[in-house]
Amino acid sequence: MGGASCSFLFEAQVKNWGWKVRVMRENDIDMDEPLTCAIVAEITNTRRSVVVKLARQGLLEVVTETTEETVEPILPRRTIMRLRRMKRLRHDLGVNFAGAAIILDLMERIRTLNRELTNVRSATLDDL
Repeated sequence: MGGASCSFLFEAQVKNWGWKVRVMRENDIDMDEPLTCAIVAEITNTRRSVVVKLARQGLLEVVTETTEETVEPILPRRTIMRLRRMKRLRHDLGVNFAGAAIILDLMERIRTLNRELTNVRSATLDDL
C-alpha cells in the first residue's frame, strides 16, 4: 500500500471521529535537509555515538564527511527513516545494524527492479 493510500485511510478515520488533523506526507518534507547526528539521534531515540559510528561505517547516508571544522558527519533527513527501520529490524529479528542495512539495501533494489519490470511490460504492451 503506498504512502498516499495510508494517509487517505488515516484521514478517513480521523474524519469519522470529528477531529481536524493535517496529515504530513513524505513529499511534504525536504528529505535532503541536512541534520546533525545529535538531531538524528534525538528524533530516533538513539545514542549520538551510535549514529556517528553507523555513519562512519557507511551504514547511513552522509551529506558531508567529517572535516577539521566538523566533529561529526552531517546526514540527510531521510536517514531518520532508514535508522528507524534498522532499529526495528534489530529489535524484531535480532539482526545487527550491518545486517539491517543490507536488508534495507536489498529491499530498495527489489523495489527498483519491480518498477523497471513494470515499465518494460507497459512498453511491451504498448507496442502490441
